[in-house]
Formats: sequence, structure tokens, C-alpha cells
Amino acid sequence: MILLRNLSKRYAKIKYLYYTAIICTVMKMSLEDLIKEMVMVPGVSGFEEPFRRYLWEKLKDYRPEVDSAGNVRVTIGNGERSIAFIAHMDEIGMITTHIEDNGFIKFMPLGGVDSRMLYGRVVEIYSDGGIIYGVIGLSPPHLSTEEDRKRLYDWKDLAIDVGSSNKEETIKMGVKPMLPVRWRKDFVVAGKYIITRGLDDRVGCAILYELLQRTREKKINKKVSFIWTVQEETGLRGANALSSRSNFDEVYAIDTITSATMPNVEYHLSPAKLGEGPVLRVADRKGVASQYLREKVLGISKNSGIPIQEAVSGGSTDAAIVFEHGIRSLPICIPVKYTHSPVEMVHIADVKNTIDLLEKIVES
Repeated sequence: MILLRNLSKRYAKIKYLYYTAIICTVMKMSLEDLIKEMVMVPGVSGFEEPFRRYLWEKLKDYRPEVDSAGNVRVTIGNGERSIAFIAHMDEIGMITTHIEDNGFIKFMPLGGVDSRMLYGRVVEIYSDGGIIYGVIGLSPPHLSTEEDRKRLYDWKDLAIDVGSSNKEETIKMGVKPMLPVRWRKDFVVAGKYIITRGLDDRVGCAILYELLQRTREKKINKKVSFIWTVQEETGLRGANALSSRSNFDEVYAIDTITSATMPNVEYHLSPAKLGEGPVLRVADRKGVASQYLREKVLGISKNSGIPIQEAVSGGSTDAAIVFEHGIRSLPICIPVKYTHSPVEMVHIADVKNTIDLLEKIVES
């Protein structure tokens, strides 16, 4: 591990202007405001540096560390046993690949990007000089045939328009290949729900931060690590690097799980409901979670009266790669509607109950 502070000179070479917009909050903010703050900080998979610097500032009183993969860690407590809570800091997005002669910009998705969420969107390109706004346009009905309107366009068919007339003009704006891109985000609190792009997994990142605040002054008879990982969306890579050099007794991946309570989806595919508590993700496409930890957490839930759900789902989490390294791991997830879309939705009570549950795990 290398102290994050020691890397400041190296990271200072990266001149993204949006670093200057990092919010350093002095007063205690609401959970909703914390989630919003984290959602709005850029961190496309593989380009997590803005969010890592944000965490560095947020966690500076805890002497955070960063490993060579870019994962950020804070450890509290003492004892022979060692447990960890991990949440991935990266988000799905895109990377610029080529500038056409007409000035349009080609791109490639990073992570599980559904091409249907690309059409008609405002995007942000993160250049050395700051944010460049563009659009991935959609042909209007005035110029489209019925066949055109039925066609599902793949990302290879699309391009980003930054309002330039030719390649040279696009380059002068600061665009070049290999720049991270993400969707421009809205953030809405609708009654008991939060709706925004990027809850996967900035809600998990916020939960880890809140859990650290709650437990920082407690007398803990074990080592407890809070770890924000990189490149989960592109292959669980940060957690893989972390696990290869760790000897934790238990690891809990705090992530999201798709709720199938939406139109035209069979509920059994991911039977988790918003508002009914955190979800133990018992099985997914990577395999089955630790049954030892499953029983342990179910017991904690029963004894504390904290609501909990169990479900299976597609996809996977950092817990899967941790398990492959022989470490007991369990994904504890927030149910989310419309995962990997611009309108992800969570129930605020689920977030609060997850923090309560994790606090009981720390005390166990």
C-alpha cells in the first residue's frame, strides 16, 4: 500500500478542470445530499481519478491509502480478525476512439452499456482542458421511415456531435481519442425515492462513507477496512488486484441489484423489491455467495429487526472475484430499478437499513 498523499505530485499532472469543483463539506449533510455529491463526480471505469481525488479529500482525516491498481482504503480498529467492506467507485461510460473528417466523434462503451440508452443524450467528454459537451443525436421522425424508427442502432452506428464542422475544429476544441465520456446527469428526489444515473455504485460508496462515520469512534475488536475499488464494471479488476494480496477473514461487497418490479419483466429473474430492505445476493452469473456469511447476516437481521431480502440475479459483483481468491465474501445489495440506465431508482429506506445492518456486522 502507498499513502495516497505520496501520489499527489504524480496525479497533479492530470489537468482536469473539474477537480476544482470538488465539494469539501464541513457541515453534516443529509444522506440524499451525500449520494448526489458522489453521483455527480466523474469516474468512468478505468478513468476513476476524479472520484479518487474526491475520496482523498473526503477521507483525509483517516489517512487513506491507495494501491497500485487505484483502490482506496481506510482501516480502523485492532485485533486478529480482519473484515472488509468494498464498493466500486467506477461507473459505466464510453471512451472516444476516432474523429471523423466531418468532425463527428466515434466512441466505444466501457462496461455494460445498453445501446438503447445512447440515443438522444447529452454527453460530457472529459478533456485536459475541462468538460466538452456533445450529443448523440437521434434522427427526427420528419426524416425517418417507419423502418428507421423500428431499427435498434448499435453503438458502432452512432457518433458524438460537439457542434463542429470538421475534424480540425473538433481537435481545436480539445477532443482527441482515448478520453472518457459519460452521460450528463439529473438527480431527482421523488418522495421516498432517488432517481439518477450512476447509483450503481455511488450509493454503495456513500454507504461505506456513512458507515465509517458511525464506527470511527467505536471500540472495535477487529480490523475493519473500507475499500473503494476500481474497474468493477469492466471485469471486477480492482477487487481482483486487492484480493490477490489480502488475507481478510470476511469481505462484504456493497453494490446494487436489479429489481424486476418493472413493466414487461418476469419477477422471478431478480425477485427484489424496493423499500423492503437490503438484499443478500445469494447467486448470480458468477456463482453462489458464501453460505457461512449468508447465515451469519440472516441471524444478525433477525436479532436486530432490520428487514432483509434474498434474491438471485444476473450480472455479478466484486464479491465473486474475492471468493475466487479463497476469501469468504457476500454481496449485500441495494435493490434498484432500471439498472444501467439514466433513470436508476432506489428507495431511501433501503439505503438507511443497509447502513444499520452493516453497523451490526461491524459490532458482531
